[in-house]
Amino acid sequence: MRGLILLLFPLLLGAQKFFPDDPLESEPPPLPVEKAASRKAGEYYDFFRATFTRPGERHRPGKVIPAQSVNTLGEVMDGDWYVNRHHRKRMSIEELVRGAGNAHPPSRTRPWNVISAKTEGVTPGFTIRDAEGQEYMIKFDPLRNLELATAAEVVCARFFHAFGYHVPETYIVYFHPEDLRVAPGTAVEEHGRVRPMKKRDLDHILFGVPRDPRKGYRAVACRYLPGEIIREFHYEGTRSDDPNDIVPHEHRRELRGLFVFAAWLGHNDIKCLQTCDALIEEDGVKHIRHHLIDFGASLGSDSFTTKSPRAGYEHLFRWRPTLAQLFSLGIYVPRWARADYPRFSSAGNFEYEVFEPERWKPNYPAPIFDNRLPDDTFWAARQVMAFREEEIRALVETGEYSDPKAVDWLVKCLVERRRKIGRVYFARVLPLDRFRIEEDRLVFDDLAVGHGLAEGRPYAVSWSQFDNEKQTHALIQEATDFALPAAIGKAATGSYFAARISREAKSVVVYLRKNEAGAGVVGIDRTW
Repeated sequence: MRGLILLLFPLLLGAQKFFPDDPLESEPPPLPVEKAASRKAGEYYDFFRATFTRPGERHRPGKVIPAQSVNTLGEVMDGDWYVNRHHRKRMSIEELVRGAGNAHPPSRTRPWNVISAKTEGVTPGFTIRDAEGQEYMIKFDPLRNLELATAAEVVCARFFHAFGYHVPETYIVYFHPEDLRVAPGTAVEEHGRVRPMKKRDLDHILFGVPRDPRKGYRAVACRYLPGEIIREFHYEGTRSDDPNDIVPHEHRRELRGLFVFAAWLGHNDIKCLQTCDALIEEDGVKHIRHHLIDFGASLGSDSFTTKSPRAGYEHLFRWRPTLAQLFSLGIYVPRWARADYPRFSSAGNFEYEVFEPERWKPNYPAPIFDNRLPDDTFWAARQVMAFREEEIRALVETGEYSDPKAVDWLVKCLVERRRKIGRVYFARVLPLDRFRIEEDRLVFDDLAVGHGLAEGRPYAVSWSQFDNEKQTHALIQEATDFALPAAIGKAATGSYFAARISREAKSVVVYLRKNEAGAGVVGIDRTW
């Protein structure tokens, strides 16, 4: 519990900045949650609340609120919100392709039992239980765009898993009508009335979805999350029934940085209804795990159709663009309307030339995105930049596109969008990372230089001895380069030192702690 309290109050007057166990890589073991309430916001409630109010605690003039769900290095810790993966330790192609898991596809030993269904609306689908008792949500492509939404779901679920989020297992499946049967007791709602489901209801669903002439109906099977599903989490505040949820969601770095990931992948429908909390039990302790779900409105897909050229560039409703169109009598043409899209029905509308990372917008405003700071977006951008082109291609290919040109186009878009993200967000801070001690010198990676976005450039450095109790610095005059000052060797074990690395108006302060082996990096502060 001490570690969690530190996350919230690292700078209390008189409190020491570092503790002996810093930096923490994982959150402390969770406190037990005996019972959690299931809640659902509702589509219209979520839209109007996000669009016409400003929920959550926001930055104010003179009061910027830094991310709080981080350790002393500014890193998000492993836990029920997030697990560091590809950036911390590069995953193999096989691990990336596996995603959240590829060992539990729906069993084909017997017909699937349909146990619930959605027969109305723009995105019909149903839930099945296979011969092993596993349950899956079955979702389809738009009628005229075979592979569009199912591929986007599978591909982006694997990207978000590689970033570090908890996501469900997803599988591309093909089946024929004889592979299904309606389980006894299955009900459907029709015009507000609940009645037993019949085979004709299943036929009605299948009539409205595309079919591959050789393989049969194509769908994505999303395996149900383990544990008790307790619906979505909100993008602000905390859960009152979860003693482990003590950081307001609008101040969580993994949620603020989600903006960059969503922009890269075109995941514009990233409202709170696309999240899911589940009460799980591990080592005899029940606790809540937080998931991202439903990635069908990503890349060039909008789940039920191809993505509108407007998607990702405007909120669903905003006064300014509406008035611009009105008072210009339609003459005003926004930049996004001039984008050019190749004609790939399976890839939809996805591009890179008009894309501008900071001007990207989700369908709804969100406090987690409005509160993002340069160090939040840098945290995410360096993860986007960590993906090599061959890794991006391998992940796109998990969508099982039949047209290799569609794969080539999506890979090109993601590579070019990735480069734009690096240029924008690496320029807002000193893009220095992976600080370490080598041969008695402080060394680091300049990510902008390493990714070919900037030429090599010099940095100024000054050293100080840091008083961990008073949080004051005493300048070491003779130390002017990246060699460790002689004072570190003479200091007592447990002493702290700081190196301020600067260029122009930006800086990074790197804190070292003297240990028996020499010194180790224990903390990082960034300014911009």
